[in-house]
Amino acid sequence: MTLTIRQARPEEIEALIPLLVQAEESEEALRWGLAHLSDSVYQADDAGALVAAATMQWRADPCEVMELAVIPERQGQGIGRQLIEWLVGEAQARGYSALLVGTANSSIGNIAFYQKCGFRMDSIRKDYFWYYPAPRYENSIRIHDMLVFRREL
Repeated sequence: MTLTIRQARPEEIEALIPLLVQAEESEEALRWGLAHLSDSVYQADDAGALVAAATMQWRADPCEVMELAVIPERQGQGIGRQLIEWLVGEAQARGYSALLVGTANSSIGNIAFYQKCGFRMDSIRKDYFWYYPAPRYENSIRIHDMLVFRREL
């Protein structure tokens, strides 16, 4: 499998929303983040079919992956890892010292995934998910905080 990863054009971003809501469950928060936090949106295609997307914030060092999502039927096939490695390469080419990524305190699979990709736990953004209108749970754990991981470049 050879992925084609590229920056999405502005007119393509709307079509990526259904995929990106896997990474940010609140579509309203996702759209706010795309308008105010993310500097770039990337899409990964396999044989011309969309398989993953990610958003990045490049305005500070370290830079940060804001959202990363792989279509459900292709999860566990190394696509997320390839996209992370591509983003690491892009960050290195831009001269950044480190790359951050965050995930909910309840996202057990993501916590393992990012460590397998070479990230180390860095900090906790307490009460990050305050904007959820009602309590949300994942893996029977209430979502409260964002765990931030860091990969030195």
